[in-house]
Amino acid sequence: MAGKLSGKIALVTGSSRGIGRAIALTFAREGARICINYVRSEDKAREVAEEARAPGSDVLLVRANGAKL
Repeated sequence: MAGKLSGKIALVTGSSRGIGRAIALTFAREGARICINYVRSEDKAREVAEEARAPGSDVLLVRANGAKL
């Protein structure tokens, strides 16, 4: 998929909902490979991943609490 972010990789924290979700989906539509980070909402993160894959983006789900690293 060609887009403004084609060939780029984006790690989007909090991407299972809200602003993070919107950013992840926008980046996916623009051709970025997406790393979806979540802490508690695995089901919601999987929904975002499925939607991000629709335009052809590669997606990786990662459960991690960045505040505790």
